Amino acid sequence: MSFESFFVSDKFNLYQTITPFKGSKKGLFYFRLFALFIFTLGIPGSVYTTIHHNPKKQGWQWFCYFTNQTFVALYIYFLIGIINYLLDAKGKLNSKISNSFVHTIYHIFCNVLFPLAFIVTVIFWGLIFPTQETYYFTPIHWAENIIQHLLNSVFMGIDWYLVTIPTGYSHFIPMFVVGVAYLVYTQIYYYIYNIWVYPFLNRDTNKKWYILYSGLVIAWSFIGFVFAGIQKFKNRNRKLVSHKKLQDDIDLA
Repeated sequence: MSFESFFVSDKFNLYQTITPFKGSKKGLFYFRLFALFIFTLGIPGSVYTTIHHNPKKQGWQWFCYFTNQTFVALYIYFLIGIINYLLDAKGKLNSKISNSFVHTIYHIFCNVLFPLAFIVTVIFWGLIFPTQETYYFTPIHWAENIIQHLLNSVFMGIDWYLVTIPTGYSHFIPMFVVGVAYLVYTQIYYYIYNIWVYPFLNRDTNKKWYILYSGLVIAWSFIGFVFAGIQKFKNRNRKLVSHKKLQDDIDLA
């Protein structure tokens, strides 16, 4: 079994990324333009709120946070979707990326973003925000929290529902890799800057850090497995676009 077929990427093509289950390609294009515009406002807002943080906190960092990295990934996703539509409108969009490895990585990228956005939203509003002090918040702080921690899932969820992209339970593996990679990244970040991105990851104050780390990776993987099942359920009665000129061809996920 090839790398491409293992992740069901042999059934994936770029026309699926711009063809909605309901509505028109142009409608999806306009939705993505609107989402990208909001996200464009969110990026400088995110930097602003990171700089103008709680006065009780020393220093500031950006992008090292999982939230920021996921937000940038969503921005890239919507930008590529817009570019794919424009290429298709000019008749220049190919069915697949010529390099099968890159094609598979892009397919994986499209599959993992909604569960990652979901994790960010649930963790922030469920665990982080209730413990935050908001006395120093400006309207920009409130707007940024809504854009980066709520609209991220709303926009990605709408897009995820509209497009029909094949998936398989093997897609829990990329979520596992993301979890491990981010934990490794935090160790490197601490080694370089002597700062824990998230205090609860501190191995010195948390004597059972290995249980926490293992739990986080397992949770990431489990969410990836669950979302793959939900996506397969979503796709069960849908048609996958298999050719630009024959969009009614059926290739069930």
